Amino acid sequence: MKLNHVNLCASDVATLAHTLDTHFGYRTLELGTVPDLPWATNPGSAYAILVGEDVSDIVITQIDPVPEGESAYPPQFHFGLIQDTKEAAYAKHAELIEAGFTPHDVADGFEVLGATWTAFYCPLGDGLEIEINYRTHSDILDGTN
Repeated sequence: MKLNHVNLCASDVATLAHTLDTHFGYRTLELGTVPDLPWATNPGSAYAILVGEDVSDIVITQIDPVPEGESAYPPQFHFGLIQDTKEAAYAKHAELIEAGFTPHDVADGFEVLGATWTAFYCPLGDGLEIEINYRTHSDILDGTN
């Protein structure tokens, strides 16, 4: 079985799609309005469909604006993208700061499930966070054990 897509919610669909396009290797395939069909939820609201370099899909659907200081997501919710090198994780951190985002500090060298990790989280709006990480080889995580 293979993961087909993840649905994320945003009060500004176009902005989140642009962020994923610009900084995270996704490409927007479609940006539009949900049609008024019997099976459609929230007809008239915005949506986007994006595809990643790894052919993973992200669907973004519109939600009502989230009051400042509140989150549309439960605590601990995030999605993660893995980098090929530790240096790439640090470079992404610097890129996001330069672009005006406020990523958390990079945690480097912690061990989980037989791998050493470098990771940070970055808020993307509406309480959504992305985790950017790099990890060393792990028999457990790479499925070779």
